[in-house]
Amino acid sequence: MLKFLWYSYFAVYLTLKSTALVKVKYLEKKDPQKAAQYAFKKIKEMTNHILKITKTDFQIYGEENIPDEPCVFVANHQAIFDVFALLASMNQVTGFIAKKELSKLPLIPTWVRAIGTVFIDRSNAREGMKAINQGIENIKKGYSMVIFPEGTRSLSSAMGTMKKGSLKMAIKSEAPIVPVTIDGTYKVLEVGKKVSGHTIKIMFHKPIETAGLSKEDQKNLTEQVQAIVEEGLKKLTN
Repeated sequence: MLKFLWYSYFAVYLTLKSTALVKVKYLEKKDPQKAAQYAFKKIKEMTNHILKITKTDFQIYGEENIPDEPCVFVANHQAIFDVFALLASMNQVTGFIAKKELSKLPLIPTWVRAIGTVFIDRSNAREGMKAINQGIENIKKGYSMVIFPEGTRSLSSAMGTMKKGSLKMAIKSEAPIVPVTIDGTYKVLEVGKKVSGHTIKIMFHKPIETAGLSKEDQKNLTEQVQAIVEEGLKKLTN
């Protein structure tokens, strides 16, 4: 499928499916947790459909490392399709820390806010801290969160440096960190003229407990997670 046809199809598909947002909004007034669960179920259905129509071969490793309790998934960021890969892997309500610019897109922000996604203004430290605190509140409510500490897409199998301070949400909430390695997503939309027939691999690594970490351990945590994710990339690309 040519890219422009895919984007056109996606726009129409999303619009049709977004009639379900009426029920999401209704449930939010009655029971926010039920609203989040319903929205997540619908998003999963849409994600699985998108993977199917793009003929994406989806391979998951380390599913047993996903804890039952709320956690913070810390992943490398190759492309837009990382979000689809992660959502397709999850069985519990999971939100994202996403850049503020994405909040201006039609329909998508309403869907992802319903599952706990928080939009962050990286140019404003005060607003950034508010977003982190909101993420912590979501974890306390029982939702997991995803962060991409590189801060931008690599558009390749190479990985950038995770930003210092990007793990504050996990440390402050004392939620376990699950490092995640993703590979192949950049090939789906970012490379070539067609959207079809690519392989996405995603690896969940063993959780890292953050409760009771010393100041020194907290300081070294970003480098520790980066090393784990990069080691995963070596395995997935070989």
